Amino acid sequence: MLNSHRNWVYRLNKTLICGLDPTSEMIAEDAHVHCAFGHWLEQRAQHLDLDTETLSNLVGRHKKVHDLAREMALTVRDGHTIEESLYDEFLAISERFIGLIESAYDALIASINATDPLTGAENRSLMNVRLEERKRIAAGKSSQAWIIMIDLDHFKSVNDDYGHEVGDHVLKGFGSLVRDHIRGDDLFFRYGGEEFLLCISGVSENTVARVAERLRKACANKVYKVKNDKELSVTASFGIAGLTDYKQISDAINAADIAMYAAKRAGRNRVVFDRAGEPVS
Repeated sequence: MLNSHRNWVYRLNKTLICGLDPTSEMIAEDAHVHCAFGHWLEQRAQHLDLDTETLSNLVGRHKKVHDLAREMALTVRDGHTIEESLYDEFLAISERFIGLIESAYDALIASINATDPLTGAENRSLMNVRLEERKRIAAGKSSQAWIIMIDLDHFKSVNDDYGHEVGDHVLKGFGSLVRDHIRGDDLFFRYGGEEFLLCISGVSENTVARVAERLRKACANKVYKVKNDKELSVTASFGIAGLTDYKQISDAINAADIAMYAAKRAGRNRVVFDRAGEPVS
């Protein structure tokens, strides 16, 4: 995650010094939430053992870094020279931002290491622990928690036909799409390759079905720009199982996985519950 921030700084410097066109994410008004570190701050930082002031400063300084970068990139794009005072302010806030990261290093690194840098989803290192905690909370509230397994359809052909760079672009876009459609406290993991796991709790069967269906439609409708002005769309298959219906986390995951493969066999690009084996419509 920190490497992704360094790569962003490297790309910014090439934009300012070499005259490259700024990326759309770089000059977006909410640019601070488009980078991998920004996604992580929104989704994970509040769960760290950080005091309120440190967390607030971390979020605020990160946004300020992107706001100043956006101003400089637009200035250069419009053919103007960056004011020295603006560049000095950018350097100063960047130094304070890095200093804050260093002071909270241990807590930050523990969380960052549990995050997939490409998609912004959590990786599997703490998945079982997080799911056990979510299952326990749901049981205490006598509510339901759900596992949703998601697999991108025919993803191997994307890598084969367009290359792994485009494949990574699709995975990153899908990760962003999912985060836009779930709540801040829902759990989102990259299970492996092009397979993802969601945990949504405190909702009914009808509600989780609607969430999955909205995700399915959004995925199918998303268009990715690829080389030579070509466009690419990728669908996904979904399997749902009740986390609190099973004694073991592994059994719930397996049930959702079986349902997801039932969706594949039924034609892909659909949602299936493990108990029913029928698409949700």
